[in-house]
Amino acid sequence: MNSAFSATAVDAPGDVDIESFRPGPETSLPDALSRLPTAELSDTILAYIDSWPTALQRAIQAVIWENFTREARVPITFAWTPAYDYSITVYDVVDSDISRGGITVLFTSRYPADEHPLRRVSGS
Repeated sequence: MNSAFSATAVDAPGDVDIESFRPGPETSLPDALSRLPTAELSDTILAYIDSWPTALQRAIQAVIWENFTREARVPITFAWTPAYDYSITVYDVVDSDISRGGITVLFTSRYPADEHPLRRVSGS
């Protein structure tokens, strides 16, 4: 995802289907990401993203769509750290006279193989 939204890719979006990132029920985030010509996301990664709460998926779509449709696009960096629950934090810094801005989306979640305790079947 970082290569697909790097400074080079954002400055010249080329064949990116920007409308597929418009928030709404028409296109899921994994489906939109799978259409990116420069992102090489495996089916495993797309399935993991699809397991995320839909509100967070839509929020990420909104960040991507808004960045591509605004006048001054900036690169987007995606980062992940382990946590108990799913969350995202978005930092949006615009360009200035002395530095290039950027958006950072920080994901937090359990490890992909670590099932949430509420989903586990109790043995008692």
